[in-house]
Amino acid sequence: MKMIPISSKKNPFIEYDDEALQIHIQYHTGQTFTCSGVNEDQVRLILQSSNPYDMIVKMTASKTGIPPEA
Repeated sequence: MKMIPISSKKNPFIEYDDEALQIHIQYHTGQTFTCSGVNEDQVRLILQSSNPYDMIVKMTASKTGIPPEA
């Protein structure tokens, strides 16, 4: 699993599991949300986004539900 720091007020980092195609979204509160079916191109979009949190919400809303507010 790769830990990927992102500059977001809500999320200090995400972890990407390229074997399971999952991202694990870690919130500052310690809560974690897992989203399945995420490929490397989508992770690249998060990293290149000017607002990583909004990109994560858009991606996860279509997959497993919007991440809970932490």
